[in-house]
Amino acid sequence: MIHDPDRLQQALGKATLARLIQGMAARLRFGQSLGGTLTLPGVSAEERSAIDHFLGRRPSSGTPLVVRLAEMERILCESGMCDSLVEAVQAIAGPIEDQRRARDSASQRWTNLFSSIEAAMADLPQYRGWLARIRSTGLLKKYSGDDCIFADILLRQALFVLRQLPQPAVPLAELATRTTGDSHALDAGKPLSTLCLQAIAHQQGLKLSRAADCRRQLWDLVGVVVDELSAPVLVLNLRGTASTLIGQLLNLMADSGEPCHLTVRQLRRADERVFGEWNSRTVSVCENPSVIAAAAQRLGPRSLPLICTAGQPASAAQLLLDLLCRTGCRLRYHGDLDPPGIAIANMLMQRLRPARSIRARCREAGKFREPVRRSLPAVRVFR
Repeated sequence: MIHDPDRLQQALGKATLARLIQGMAARLRFGQSLGGTLTLPGVSAEERSAIDHFLGRRPSSGTPLVVRLAEMERILCESGMCDSLVEAVQAIAGPIEDQRRARDSASQRWTNLFSSIEAAMADLPQYRGWLARIRSTGLLKKYSGDDCIFADILLRQALFVLRQLPQPAVPLAELATRTTGDSHALDAGKPLSTLCLQAIAHQQGLKLSRAADCRRQLWDLVGVVVDELSAPVLVLNLRGTASTLIGQLLNLMADSGEPCHLTVRQLRRADERVFGEWNSRTVSVCENPSVIAAAAQRLGPRSLPLICTAGQPASAAQLLLDLLCRTGCRLRYHGDLDPPGIAIANMLMQRLRPARSIRARCREAGKFREPVRRSLPAVRVFR
């Protein structure tokens, strides 16, 4: 307790004692006690004289100047000005935050946050690696401005978005509105968007870059459409019901044996009636556009129907394949026997109505493996 603030201010509030007070305040700020000694390098003659006078000792010499803090506290207490040196320093320097304690408290809050989130994502084990990464790298602190409360909100929003994935070709703005109430919450560069994309990239074993194409492809992988006109699906000789616009377009191109692109915009406005004639029939699916080009060049209108995913199926390809499956069409997929090729086959069987059978054929070093009929979310290839 401060008993005589005026005398205390007169004794310690001098400019020549300012460095001494600042040194003790710094200790308190870092969670240290005011015990032992405090060393002041490069003191002026006036500072040395003021400190010696306060301590009631003979003029000292040498550099640096060493002050015994216990002696200071004894003098203050015996004079009746205050009960402790800590109180005296706080009275002169103002309120001092214990930064060490604050850091420990903040660290505990972050620990509690991640523990809470880990428990909340028990149904999303595929994203645990992503959570560990943003924790270890400090990315969440960066995106939240080191605000633990905002970080908690941000993470829970991200988990809510991830629980909605994959989607059947839903526009990005619609997904954002549905999950956050803000149609721009998942726009490029927004913290929530970046967190979700990092989670998707980690789950898919891919890297996230700042390129717009990378962001679009990642959203495409989970059925979220960033642009209805980008990344159309390529088809050859796939016909449709003549009474529909897409059917007329497909039939016109098939008559001439020319490849045709279908956009997400077109496919979102279609339904099973467009491909009703494909019930119980088979359509081949490939991953390389060169297959379509070769078939069009060599066979033209005589080629069997082909659909090309152009690598991982984007939203347009997913929409088209889903429409065909819903009409009762069988899909026969052919791709390379490598991680990307198998991943595409797995994705098709996971995403496209498990009750529908898919025939998967992969090739390795120019040799074809026998197709396997599966309705489970995995691919096995036998000789």
